[in-house]
Amino acid sequence: MWTSPLTHRFAIALTFAAAVAGAAYLWWHRGEAPRPRYVLVNETDRHDFDLAFRMSLKLAEQKSGIENALVLLPHLPPGRTIEETAAEQFSKFRIGQRRNGRGILYLYSARENLMKIEVSYALEGDIPDVVCRRLEEAAKTYMLSEVPQDFISELIITTNLRGLGSRDQVDPAAPPSWLNAEFLSGGAGALVGGYRRSLEDYDRAIRHLPDSQLGAYTPSTDVGATVQRYLMSLGLGIGDPRLPLLTQGSRIFRAVVPRDEAQQKRIFEFLQAATPHRLLFAGDLALLVPQPGKSNLPLVLRRGTDDLWYVDEPKAWTYFHRFENDVNFHVKYADNEFLPALRAMGTPNANSTVYGQHVRTPPRPAYPFALPEVARALEERARVAPGDPAIRAALGDLYLFEMNWISKAIEWYEGAEALAPHDLAYHWRLMDLYLNASRADKSLQELKFLSEHLPDDRQTRQWYEFYKREYDFDR
Repeated sequence: MWTSPLTHRFAIALTFAAAVAGAAYLWWHRGEAPRPRYVLVNETDRHDFDLAFRMSLKLAEQKSGIENALVLLPHLPPGRTIEETAAEQFSKFRIGQRRNGRGILYLYSARENLMKIEVSYALEGDIPDVVCRRLEEAAKTYMLSEVPQDFISELIITTNLRGLGSRDQVDPAAPPSWLNAEFLSGGAGALVGGYRRSLEDYDRAIRHLPDSQLGAYTPSTDVGATVQRYLMSLGLGIGDPRLPLLTQGSRIFRAVVPRDEAQQKRIFEFLQAATPHRLLFAGDLALLVPQPGKSNLPLVLRRGTDDLWYVDEPKAWTYFHRFENDVNFHVKYADNEFLPALRAMGTPNANSTVYGQHVRTPPRPAYPFALPEVARALEERARVAPGDPAIRAALGDLYLFEMNWISKAIEWYEGAEALAPHDLAYHWRLMDLYLNASRADKSLQELKFLSEHLPDDRQTRQWYEFYKREYDFDR
């Protein structure tokens, strides 16, 4: 019997409703609460990244058809091993059952600093134990970093790519050889208590790193030579923050957010796939632009007063952005010096900027300069003038644009916003910082505030409504 599309959709809806009702009855009959669609269990006392964790699980499942679940514990249950606990959690939540037996559980226990990846039988051929062991070992280092969510996101991407059969595109993560226990001495329970260190702590740790062959990675008066040396370091998977061709802020950035060999090689492969690159110049900056349709940020270089070209990694992250649903990068600010040239090239997304005229980039000091001394001087000014929000904002900008040290930039900008709550520029900056720190709840709060205080700004209101829907995991 023929039915109209509308009748057919109604029948599907009734079937779905009946299925939901039946599932609810079974859950009720067993005395259990309904299981969430995206399983995140976080029993630690740190919940900054919960929304971002759940979004990573959602996006991975949408792209791979694999159900991913994440369980974060403050410690293992008494008398239980990480392996036993993972098996119990996998069975408890029936991971992969609604995806034809394709499921992955990531279990992390903070006190012991242990990660266990439990893979369903259907995926064992694509994600063997040897791969899981290497990823679990890498977690001992990277879960102590400034934004552990970044490692979790990378972990989920890596395992799901392998689950799709993309073995040649992924290398299991491993701690970089220069990163030793002295450098990351956060100790057990770092996730629970948070991991904060001072600029001097990082600087001392970097000086004490093992010696390596750095002479091949010096800056050059020829920007092309600096580019080639930098690309060579990526191709070899070198994450050492002491490379001489890096700006001092880039070295701190690499110390705060460690780079593993697999991540560096993946960046290199993306850049290689995006050749031929275009090289643009604007004042003391140069920009290496990948071809359209290739997933990467452009490479920013900075010419010093010594006439040498340095790679400025923080600028790539602070001047540009790449959204999850677009392989092409976006320009963040309307005062970006490369914007006219990018538009003339017909670069995708260059006709508009993420933040428009709402907030601008800070003045850029001549390089090189003594970055720790500048930070200390500004912090002393903030101590002497505790009621001046502009000093706190200047410190936030220093940590953000020179180092991409997100947690320190947030700390100072939150202080500026508290002193001047009606200055929308501070809210814009914090919205961006929270977004890049994977603190989605805070970013949404700032975006809501901005949409309410900019009633005629249609784009800002649309952003807020869009992100509010995306982070509604019950839909």
